Amino acid sequence: MIEGRGAKRRHCSSGVASLARRVSARVEDRARMPATSPIVGIDLGTTNTSVAAAIGSKVTILTGVDGARAFPSVVSLPQRREVIVGAAARSRLTTDPARTIASPKRLLGRKYAEREVQTMIGAAPYATRAGDDGTVVIEIDGEPHAIAQLCAHLLTAARAIASQHLGTDVTQAVLAVPVSFDDVRCRAVETAARLAGLELVGLIAEPNAAALANRYIAGFGGLVGIYDFGGGTFDFSVVDVSRSRFQVLAAQGDPWLGGDDIDTVLAEAAINQFWRQHKVDLRRQVVEYQRVRLACEEAKRALSTAPSTTLHVREVLRTTDGMVDLKLALDAATLTRAAGAIVRRTLDVCQLALRKAGVTGDQLSGVYLCGGSSLMPAVRDA
Repeated sequence: MIEGRGAKRRHCSSGVASLARRVSARVEDRARMPATSPIVGIDLGTTNTSVAAAIGSKVTILTGVDGARAFPSVVSLPQRREVIVGAAARSRLTTDPARTIASPKRLLGRKYAEREVQTMIGAAPYATRAGDDGTVVIEIDGEPHAIAQLCAHLLTAARAIASQHLGTDVTQAVLAVPVSFDDVRCRAVETAARLAGLELVGLIAEPNAAALANRYIAGFGGLVGIYDFGGGTFDFSVVDVSRSRFQVLAAQGDPWLGGDDIDTVLAEAAINQFWRQHKVDLRRQVVEYQRVRLACEEAKRALSTAPSTTLHVREVLRTTDGMVDLKLALDAATLTRAAGAIVRRTLDVCQLALRKAGVTGDQLSGVYLCGGSSLMPAVRDA
C-alpha cells in the first residue's frame, strides 16, 4: 500500500485470497444454507492462475504438488487427448511452441478480426482461424481448439488442486475478472468454467477483490485506489471503503496492457542488438524467439530486487565458428526506460478513472498495488 505522500510502500496481498470469503449477495445467501460443497475462489490470470479457499477462519491460497501458490497460465497439447498445463507446459514454449499456448485469457471472448487480436496471433507459432461465431480458434495438428476450451484446462487444474487440498470434489467457484471484461467476455468465462466442471457462483472484478483482501490492513479506509497491473491486463478502481459495504465509484481498464508487453519491448531491444552484431533476425526463428522472451521475463523479475542482471540466452545461432550466445547486460535504469511508455499508459488509465469518479489523486487515502508487474520499482516510483 502507498498511504499519503512519501510514505512507506508495500505490495498488497493477492486479490484471489478474498474471493472465497465475500463476493456477492448470492454467495452470502448460499452461506446461510446448509453447506453442500465448498466454494473456492479462482484467479484465472493472464500469466498465472491461482486458487483459494476458506479453511476454518482463514483464507488460504492453495498450492500445487510443487508447493507453488500459482501455476503458469500455459497449455500445451503435444498429441491428441494429451493436455499439459502450468510449469511443465511453460517449459515446452521453447521446445514445442507450435503446440503450446501462453496467455489464452487475452483472446477469451475476443473476435478474430480485432486489430489487437490480429497483432497477437500474427506472431504466434500455431495456426489460427475464425470460428463460426467470429472468435479465435487455434488449430493444433489440424484439430480445432476454442479459447474457452484452453482456459477450461487451466480451470480444471485449479479445481484439481482445490479438490486435493479440501478432500472433496470441488464443483463451485467464484472467479475474478478484469474490470474491462464486458458481458461477452464474462459469458466466455462462464463457458470455460462449465467445461471445467465448475458451477460459477459469481464473478468479481479483480481490483475489487484486491480491495476486499486488504480491508484488514491497518490504516485501510476512506477513499482508496486499487492499481492492478498483471501480466496481460491493467485495471484501476476508485473505491469508497468508509462504510461496511464497499462502493466502487469508478473503474477503468485496458485489456491489452500488461507485463507481457514489457517483455516484448525488452525482447525487441535484445533481438535488434543481436541483428546489428550478427545480421540475423531471431524473430524469424520461433524457438529462439520464445527463448529470448522467457529470458527477458526472468531478467525483468531479477531487476525488481537487484540493480543489474545479465540477459543470457545460450546457443541461439550456429556459425562456422561454432554456436553463438545472446548476451546483454541490463540494469534497473535500462528497464525503467524500456518500460516507460507502458507504465505511463497505466497512469493515463488511472487519470480516466479518477476523472470518472470526480476526484483527484491527492484525495485518495491510499493506493494499493497488486498484480505481479506492480513489483517493478519503476511502477512503484511512477
